[in-house]
Amino acid sequence: MISFVLLRQGTMTDTIPLQLGRRGSMALKIIIERTASGIVYAVERLLALGLIVAIVFNFLNIVGRYTGSFTLLGVDEIEIDLLVWIAFFGAIAVTWRSRQLRMDVLYQGSPPVLRKAIAAGEFAVTLVITGFVAFESFAYTKKLHSLAVVSDIARIPVWIPNMAIGICFGAMAMVAAFRFYQCVVGADQEAP
Repeated sequence: MISFVLLRQGTMTDTIPLQLGRRGSMALKIIIERTASGIVYAVERLLALGLIVAIVFNFLNIVGRYTGSFTLLGVDEIEIDLLVWIAFFGAIAVTWRSRQLRMDVLYQGSPPVLRKAIAAGEFAVTLVITGFVAFESFAYTKKLHSLAVVSDIARIPVWIPNMAIGICFGAMAMVAAFRFYQCVVGADQEAP
């Protein structure tokens, strides 16, 4: 049973228990699918904008260096940090859409029962590995934050680009958990 809390003018007024039957479960699945797809769409647009910013920084720095009139210190570090965030947030989009590279010749030739077992196994392994990486990454990022480590030229706190790993692997673990649940419960979900 799931409880929803109603908010009225900033104060909690009532808690409504909601029992999800098969129809409610499907509605919740659709809401999650649509919401996550919308978030992934927005993230992809934001990543494209970040890539454009990195390219503009690089172009300006090249023009400044070769004309001899100026150079932008720390831009290389900023570009690398942007590319780290782009790569890891892009991995979330790929995971959500199940577009990662895979060898699926045996999977495609298997009977449906075996395909469901393989998919559940893949989702479970993905959940465990991405969850482990997220956990370890957050621990490492916390250490970097407590040590107040900064980059050499741009003086950007190093925990900021490192945080991308934990956030993104954590999000991929949530996607894997959702897909595993769908697979085990019986929703028609193909493997990643």
